[in-house]
Amino acid sequence: MKIRTRLLLFLLPTLVSSIALVSALLAVNWHKEIVEGFRTRLKSAVVSTAAMHPNEEQLEKIREQLQVTRLYLVPIHSPDLEMIPKKLHITPIYIGKEGTKVITGYAPMFDSNGYIMGLMAADIHVSLIDKKFHESLFLIIFCAGFTILVVILTLFLIANKISNPVQKLNNSALAIAAGHYGESVQVSGPKEIAELANTLNTMSECLHENINRLRENSLVRERMYGEYECAMLLQHMMLQKNIDECRSDAMAVKSITFFSESPRGLLLDFPKLENPDLFQIHLAEAEEEGFEGMYQLLTQYKLSKGSFGEAHTSLLFDRTLSNIQVKGPHPPLFWSLDDKKFLELSQGALKVDSGDYLFFFNQGLTRFFKGQNGIAELLAKVLKIFASDGLETTVSMLQKEIAFATKRIHLKEDIHLLCFQILNP
Repeated sequence: MKIRTRLLLFLLPTLVSSIALVSALLAVNWHKEIVEGFRTRLKSAVVSTAAMHPNEEQLEKIREQLQVTRLYLVPIHSPDLEMIPKKLHITPIYIGKEGTKVITGYAPMFDSNGYIMGLMAADIHVSLIDKKFHESLFLIIFCAGFTILVVILTLFLIANKISNPVQKLNNSALAIAAGHYGESVQVSGPKEIAELANTLNTMSECLHENINRLRENSLVRERMYGEYECAMLLQHMMLQKNIDECRSDAMAVKSITFFSESPRGLLLDFPKLENPDLFQIHLAEAEEEGFEGMYQLLTQYKLSKGSFGEAHTSLLFDRTLSNIQVKGPHPPLFWSLDDKKFLELSQGALKVDSGDYLFFFNQGLTRFFKGQNGIAELLAKVLKIFASDGLETTVSMLQKEIAFATKRIHLKEDIHLLCFQILNP
């Protein structure tokens, strides 16, 4: 049910009943006042006329002036003196000779000696009283009806002044629910409704800003997520795919990788050489983070047809000589299975035996363990115990050690550890 209907149903019956009650009380009181006014007129007529001793012509003039129905003199006979009222007397309503209801007033007339010589009588038909009362009642009913009409119109206007703004606010709320944010509604009405409209407009603007911010964040996240996924795919092609496709019987290779939110590309390649006794490894790290840095690294490598500059690392393994040569700024670590210690390169070359290990790692792992010495300590801790168990076991234990070290630390850079074991020197 609408507010306008509620106001009309609640207030209108109460106000109409109050106006009707007041009108009824006023009508009753007014009727009494009218009757009393006519009785007063009778008193004035008979008393003033009795004192004047008028003749018939004067009586007629006085009757017209006093507006009574009949004004006449009642003669008195001696036997009737005891029954004559000695003072003013007004009769109750009675039915006269003509069959009409009449009120009569009597006042005694005295002669010069003080004896009653007659009664001055005046009649007023009750129809005159009824006519006067009907006129008054019509006026009361007209005023009451006019008042009720004004009340209805006033209530209707007040209800509209309240219901229309509320309806606008309701429509605005529905529009916000439908997704039309940022649209303001202008409402003129009581202070509370205006404040509610301002609050609703503020809410709509805040929702509009928040939705736009969420959309922008969503687009940024989608873009970042898309770039991250592309970067992971490209990283897989540059690293793990090459490891999986490596079919050399010279070395076995496994990788340990922990990705961060800002991946930095690492390229591992095994170029095919004409001499089957030679096994070559190329390793390069991207200069910039993200997909762009990976793409740039891969593009430059393909354009150079597999050749690296001085900033990249290259390893050549000669199976006939059991010799390894390393070029580049980031040489790997070599572990001797028999001596159970790390071997040192001599002028970029090293003689190795079957079962020996070598480890490549990226700059992220170096910075995480605060230098190459930290990495060497971690590797030595595992290799001394598990190196003889083979590459699978060694890599598994190294992965657990690195995972434990990074468990409570948020990685800022990717961690890559490439583990090689010489099979057939």
